[in-house]
Amino acid sequence: MTRLPRVAIGTIQPEADPQLILWALMDVFHRHGVQVQSFLSRACFPAYRGAAAITGLNPRFLDSWIMSPDTCREVFVRGAEAADLALVEGQYDSESEGHREGGRLEPLCRWLDLPRVIVLDVAQLDQCRLPPPPDWADGLLLDRVRDADHAARLTTELESLWGIPVLGALEALPWLRADLGSIPRGARLPRELCHRLGDQFARYCRRNRLLELASRRELPATPRRSTYTSRTRTGLTVAIAYDDAFNGYFPETLDLLEMRGASVVDFSPLRDETLPPQADLVYFGCGHPERYAATLSENHCMAAALRSHLCAGRRIYSEGGGTAYLCQQMETPDGDFRRMVGILPAIARLVDNPGPIEPVELSLSETNWLGSKGDRLRGYLNASWRLEPLANLRNFVAEQDYRYCLVGTFQCIGSLLHLNFGAHPAFLDHFFFPETPPEVLDRQPASVWPA
Repeated sequence: MTRLPRVAIGTIQPEADPQLILWALMDVFHRHGVQVQSFLSRACFPAYRGAAAITGLNPRFLDSWIMSPDTCREVFVRGAEAADLALVEGQYDSESEGHREGGRLEPLCRWLDLPRVIVLDVAQLDQCRLPPPPDWADGLLLDRVRDADHAARLTTELESLWGIPVLGALEALPWLRADLGSIPRGARLPRELCHRLGDQFARYCRRNRLLELASRRELPATPRRSTYTSRTRTGLTVAIAYDDAFNGYFPETLDLLEMRGASVVDFSPLRDETLPPQADLVYFGCGHPERYAATLSENHCMAAALRSHLCAGRRIYSEGGGTAYLCQQMETPDGDFRRMVGILPAIARLVDNPGPIEPVELSLSETNWLGSKGDRLRGYLNASWRLEPLANLRNFVAEQDYRYCLVGTFQCIGSLLHLNFGAHPAFLDHFFFPETPPEVLDRQPASVWPA
């Protein structure tokens, strides 16, 4: 058995956003010396980089849609073993919502035996009566209370009528929420804003009771699975683009690359003129390159280095904003177009008012170095970009509704899906061993994803 303090915190109200109270809670714990590791219940990048600004640790990702229970437990234990408290964020399914597509918080609570804490937006409650009590909840956090008297009255009513302890509260703070609204999506939160949140939450937080709740249950021992060490290859160098323009990576993928023997080095397309020496594979994650389009466009040396890398028979993989950067042109928020690297014969267009994040399962239409024809990929579609193909852009997706969501040319593969390779390490084999044996080409496509 493993003693690993952990708790799930989410909301049951579809219109509620529990993010501020979660950041406030992290700040209170951090200032008391409790190292928190945040986990998101979907393999989707957050709108703001708040957890990293507060705790110094990037959030990690669990997902019941792309992970099996065993893989989920292994990823969770590996990611949380250096922390004092593991906090799993998400939204609980409401009775009216039923089964949602994509990763869900409820299966994670079962697989990891997580205590469940509900964030309740009291501004959305009926003033005359409370909704039926959730009999599965272990604690409550009250968001948007008016003042101390309002918080005290609601605490008394909820604890007496529902029988669930209230562990903290946060006031409405319209001035602070307005400050958050002025921060660009994908940006790192200012530390001062996080401290102000923590100061407000500390007035109501029952920190010791929450820690006691998180520490009640032991986690069954999880075996070290061979998937994290099989098919290793030393000597492979993976160059990761990492700067203000590109920073959307799953820590589980980067961990797995190193655990399998790869040397992971970073570089900056904004500042550097050359790639890291002896790079075998260049990896572009997502981000917001459109905000730095002028600087990226003027870095001709980096564009030449990437084209030379490809001409030498080496590989490039990109996702989301990284794929937009590799196109011939990229649309900017002002509606202009900037010339980019030019490896992918396409124009990357920004989508006005992109819809909600969409879980997508796609089949490869032909074999490439990432997988074999018929293999299925599960991920979350980046709805901010649309590719307009030019000559010789190869489409690797069989489903017509998602045509050009996975494309390529020569040894470059560009994706508009966010793929967490740490969830299913078999696909990461092709990062190390891109050659596809003849017997694999002739086999029937096999799914490695959960049903």
